[in-house]
Amino acid sequence: MSEKIYLHPITERIWHWIHAILVMLLIISGAQIHWPGSVNFFGNFSNAISLHNWSGILLVCDFFLWLLYNLISKRVSHYIIRKEDIHPGMVVQARFYAYDIFKNSPHPYSPSEDNKFNPLQKATYFQFMFFMMPLLLISGILYMYPSYFSSFISFIGGLKVVAVFHYIMAIIFTAFFVAHIYLATTGHTVISNFIAMITGYEEKEEH
Repeated sequence: MSEKIYLHPITERIWHWIHAILVMLLIISGAQIHWPGSVNFFGNFSNAISLHNWSGILLVCDFFLWLLYNLISKRVSHYIIRKEDIHPGMVVQARFYAYDIFKNSPHPYSPSEDNKFNPLQKATYFQFMFFMMPLLLISGILYMYPSYFSSFISFIGGLKVVAVFHYIMAIIFTAFFVAHIYLATTGHTVISNFIAMITGYEEKEEH
């Protein structure tokens, strides 16, 4: 048996899907920019660059809206790692993903309205949203407007360093995006987490 809880307010759901679309556009357009001879989704190289730049600008705006919303609403607490999340939380959750899930065992942590992420989700989302996302966006802005930040770019080693760093961050985020989609299928059913991000309601498993 399970009960439904309202876990994702509409503001967060709208942000989530806008964020997902922008990230997909950045990944695909970035792939065409790096491998124009093999990837061609947007007609030509110029279109790919234009789409990549505009998607990046929108992602910057999207990120700051997300940050402002979470700080004002205090829903940033969902991302704060507690002592019990570190131990035994992360160990228990890792064991579930690596072993228990294949035995059809129940999830070790059920979401609640004031604590919707499991320990590993908290650690991952906190790291990506508060550290790696700003680094990705900053490197993209530096690479897009090198003339405005020429002194700083020279200080860190030149535009090539910025380009390589942005490329590495893009690979990391692409891997995270793929992993995120896979882990979203590990809910009570394969599509339950996707439905929750549409309706806002998620099933809370009774242990």
